[in-house]
This record gives sequence, structure tokens and C-alpha cells, in this order.
Amino acid sequence: MKLSLSIATWKYDKSWVYSITYDEALVELDQYVIPNHLEFGIPGHVEVVAGHMGKIRELGQSSFNGFHHRSGEELRELIDMGWGVGCHSWSHGMVMDDYERELLKSKETIEEAIGKPVTIYTAPGSNANMTDDILAKAREYGYLGAFGISDNINYPDSDDLLWMNRVALHELFSSTFHSVYDPYKRIRQAQENHGWIADYCHCPLPVPLHMYKDCTADHHRERFATITAEGKAECWYANPDDVVDYRYMRHHSHLEEEHPGKYRVRIDSLPEQVQLHHLTFRVEGNCVPEALNVHVDGIPVQAVPSYGGAAAFTAPVHDGTTILVKTGVWRPL
Repeated sequence: MKLSLSIATWKYDKSWVYSITYDEALVELDQYVIPNHLEFGIPGHVEVVAGHMGKIRELGQSSFNGFHHRSGEELRELIDMGWGVGCHSWSHGMVMDDYERELLKSKETIEEAIGKPVTIYTAPGSNANMTDDILAKAREYGYLGAFGISDNINYPDSDDLLWMNRVALHELFSSTFHSVYDPYKRIRQAQENHGWIADYCHCPLPVPLHMYKDCTADHHRERFATITAEGKAECWYANPDDVVDYRYMRHHSHLEEEHPGKYRVRIDSLPEQVQLHHLTFRVEGNCVPEALNVHVDGIPVQAVPSYGGAAAFTAPVHDGTTILVKTGVWRPL
């Protein structure tokens, strides 16, 4: 049977994806939240209010007043653990009041503090900060993704790569329907549609400060236990920054088969903000991984078993990358 090569829907050829985000990037995550991440091996993502970095929170009538926004050094500690960092505006106010301050200055300030690019904007307050005008400015200023406040998975073939949904991991959501906490929320939908769940919370504690903004610390751990029990090896437990990069890589890439067993990667109009230029490739046919010989730009790459009897391999690529795939003893094509 002839081998066929395709670009996998998700990195490592995983069937679906799970991520979690924390608005405000509070120091208090250290007590109850980060231990759960370490236990289950799931990276997180914090959404930073740039004008409040390193300060005690004092913002109107916020439930979290008196808590502590992480400093640049404390954010870098999370990055060293595999976490990501997004921009949650400058002031947590109305972005349209000052696009440059709320979207651009905030982004540049966080980037200087952490020493790496920030490519995700997370709307403060409500989806009033996710208007078409705001998203157009976000794209202009170099953001690749924008998280709203919604309750849906992200589908792999979405036409709009900027808008991204988040699932509320709260005790109650929202004040109209009082939807209660469910550890299985959106999992089956993500599994069936090869989707991406991005959970949304703030700072889970034994007793939430606000039922509409958080789950309990016990429910937070239960969510991780449920996700990993359902996901097993089929789920990619991912930093959203990496997921966004992969989405752009896949949507801007295609394969040209030059002759049987030889392929060339073509990448068109990829935004320069994409950091990780990796793709996963799925091999179908008579493809026992141990019998496959795979070379990417002349470098041997190990294929591994994947679902549906296929094999998969992941490698850094560029426009023009050559991939050779065959079975048996290796000889250059």
C-alpha cells in the first residue's frame, strides 16, 4: 500500500487539545493552583494587566482587591515552568478609550518585562472589548490570538484565527442561567470535533471570592483529573501560545508531492510573530513506525505510532523543507 503524508490537525498528532488561562496573573496562584499544574503536568497561561505588574490590586470594586499582580521576575518563573503570558490590557478598562495604551504599550511593557514576544490579547471585563475595531487594532499591533469571554471550544478549521473562545471554569456562570460547575464541560464536544478547550478562571481558592469568576480549589483539581483521565495520550495539554503558533503554521502550510516518497513543504504569508515553526506530519498506509525511514531536510526523524493505525513525526520546517518518507533500508531518493 502506498504511503500518504498529511499535516496533522494538532501538534504531535493529538486528537484534541486542552489549555487553561488565569486572568490578572496573581501571585496567589502559587498556593492552590500551581501545585495542581505540577501534579498533572499541565502548563498554564496568565493574562497580565500591564499597568499593574508587581503591584497590589486596587481596581474599583474588584473582588480581588488586595491580591498581588505578578512582577516581571515572577512571570519569568512561570515561563521557565512552560507557562505562557498574555496581555490583559493596560488598565483593565475600556480598550477603545486608548487603543495605543491598552493594546500596544501594554504589549511592549510585558514583552520588556519577560524578555519574549506576547502574541495573545485577552479581553478585560467583557466582550465589549472584543469589537471588530479592537480586533483590527490587535492584529495591527502584532497579536496572533484574542481570547473573549465565551463558552465554546475552538474548532480546528476556524476561518478566524484571531478570535478564540474560552470555557468558564466557574462555580456559577452566568447570572442569567446560573450554569453550575461541571468537570466534564465541553470534553465530549472537543473529542468529537478534534477541538481545543481553553478554560477561563482567575485564582481558585478553597472558597471562591466570586462564584461567577472562579471554581473552588478542589474543583480545579477535579477538572484536571477529569481532563487527563478522559484525554490520556490522545490530548495535547498545551500552553496556548504554542497552540496559536501551530494553528497558524498549519493554516499557512501545504505539502507538494514531488514524486512518491518525496514531499516539499510550502508556507505562504505566515505572520512573522509566529515563534515555533514546527509541524507534525501524519503517515498513513503500510506504516509500522519501526519500519519507516523519515528524513526532514536530510536529518533523520523518528516516527511514532498514532491513532487509527497511522504514524506521526514532528519537526521544525521552513518554506521549501524537503521530507523523504519510505519503508525499508534507507537510500537517498
